[in-house]
Amino acid sequence: MKLIVVSTNAAMTMGGEAVKALQYVQTLLEQGRDVTLVTHDRCRAALQDALPADRVIYVRDSPLMKICWRAPGLGRFVNALFHKAVARQCRQFDPSDVVIHYLCPISPVEPRFPPRGYRYVIGPLSGNIFYPPGFRQLDSRAGRLQERVYRPVQWTMGRLSSQYDRADRVLVSGYERTREALRWAGCPEAKMLSVCDAGLDRSFFDRARIRPEQAAPEFVWIGRMVPYKGADLAIRALAAAPVDIRLTLYGDGPERPRLEALVAALGLEPRVRFAGWLSHAALAETLSQFRALVFPSLKEANGIVMQESMAIGLPVLALRWGGPVGLATDREALFIEADTAGQVVGDLAAGMTRLAREPDLAAEISQAARRRAQQVFPWDRVATDWYDAALSAAPAAARAQGLQSGQGETGVASSKDTA
Repeated sequence: MKLIVVSTNAAMTMGGEAVKALQYVQTLLEQGRDVTLVTHDRCRAALQDALPADRVIYVRDSPLMKICWRAPGLGRFVNALFHKAVARQCRQFDPSDVVIHYLCPISPVEPRFPPRGYRYVIGPLSGNIFYPPGFRQLDSRAGRLQERVYRPVQWTMGRLSSQYDRADRVLVSGYERTREALRWAGCPEAKMLSVCDAGLDRSFFDRARIRPEQAAPEFVWIGRMVPYKGADLAIRALAAAPVDIRLTLYGDGPERPRLEALVAALGLEPRVRFAGWLSHAALAETLSQFRALVFPSLKEANGIVMQESMAIGLPVLALRWGGPVGLATDREALFIEADTAGQVVGDLAAGMTRLAREPDLAAEISQAARRRAQQVFPWDRVATDWYDAALSAAPAAARAQGLQSGQGETGVASSKDTA
């Protein structure tokens, strides 16, 4: 059976969804699967040395797509036009011997246009994520409007496209919030399958677990510096924490000048370091120097940096909201509620103080987080779960052929059983 993986972006340099798409295809190729990636032409240079040339089909911008890129307010239609072009590309394959896997974007609202007569799966989907109620005033006007119209838009798009009615499987990584959105779109519950949102490279598990209890009381924040990532909350919490605790921020973005001004206003320059972007290759080694990751993201669909931290044994201090809640239990991370800004800042400061003053707590979380990551997050396991879901959508003859060649069910428990 041939699997066609569709993702608007696929690269190590275009954000989490693009990384996920690339690593999924790489893992399947390593496992000997017959897989081809369909992605946008803008990824060509990034994929030149990452995937065999005969395993990638590139979609170029059409004249209409170029107009949408340039015209104000029309950029949102580019993905729909991309999926129209993907449908034309997929028709070159025999529908009796192929399954299409629509991987990214992760939004349930995304319109896809699978060609008639082809079997396909969608996901993992992790949408329907918004600010906690106590923080919604921080969202943009467009974001607040999107939240208000999300349900009717999802209902309308589901009826217009019927993409979920015709899908063989819909993979869900956004827990009940995403299942709710899919039900609005008319997706039958029986078609939904819970899976892990993303996997991690084996290099995270090949290295020994770090010993955060032996590190200095220094905390790390990583991300794009935009409002919902909560870097300002981490900085304000540091101001309320003991003076020997320090914070390093990796990343950049439009909020950086405001964050630097906040540090200066609070007199925290000696305790805060802006370290710029951190390369993915240096991530594990760099994180091993810290006591814990501070992860107060207010609108996180999953949280790949939390998965990576857990894999090496770095404790995570996170909000009990969105994706992080599904990645760990209270034994495997230190969670705080997401009620109000003042409460979050106070509880973050208390959590940082606990981890700094209680090395045994840091060690316990480290050990438990590492165990969970080893059980759930390796890419070979996650990719197998996704692939098996796609294989179940294949025609009977192709499915039997895959099982005979050892490419189907592996006997590995599904990640949903341990999540």
